[in-house]
Amino acid sequence: MTPVELARSVADIVTRRVKGTYSIDPWGFDAELTGLLADASRLRWSIELRGADHVPAEGPALVVFTRRYGISEPYVAAAALHRTRRPLRVVGVPDMPVVGPALRRLGGVLARPEEMTSLFRVGEVVAIPLSRTPRDRFDPGAIDPVLLEPALRLGVPVLPVALAGRELGRRWYVEIGAPIHTTLRSGPLADAELAEQVRAHVTTMLGHA
Repeated sequence: MTPVELARSVADIVTRRVKGTYSIDPWGFDAELTGLLADASRLRWSIELRGADHVPAEGPALVVFTRRYGISEPYVAAAALHRTRRPLRVVGVPDMPVVGPALRRLGGVLARPEEMTSLFRVGEVVAIPLSRTPRDRFDPGAIDPVLLEPALRLGVPVLPVALAGRELGRRWYVEIGAPIHTTLRSGPLADAELAEQVRAHVTTMLGHA
């Protein structure tokens, strides 16, 4: 998308939102606005994407991506997934006025298993960021096993994703690993086992980044 085309799209989207002639889904997601921002992100970031073929063309999936001490990773991950034509719902929206609804427009969801379950049931791709690791880029960080429970219970594949880049830099590397296929099971032990499996996959991928 050229800067001129982007400007026209922005003007059109703003006009229709002023008039109220746009739609959002039951979770507050504005697919059109998010798609425009993903296209515009090419002006801000140069993203090298590998493993795009691992993203299912349809149906639910759980993405688990790395995050260091910055704010860019969720947006970079969403922009990368947009290239596969799958919008990304990122877990971690604060449940508070103004900020929460605004981030929901961009695909944010609450860190609640029941909300993730409802999204999986309609075939959406949901993402969980690993905890921040500002010092060691080979440490993938931790993940709350409870948030993996919906994927295990519904048999949703898990995609480990490694991101590498600098917070104020332009170039980012995003690698999507082969899906970890889950079985229909649940329980704290199963959740913890999957969390360690995901961490192991991401650690290996970070070593290649």
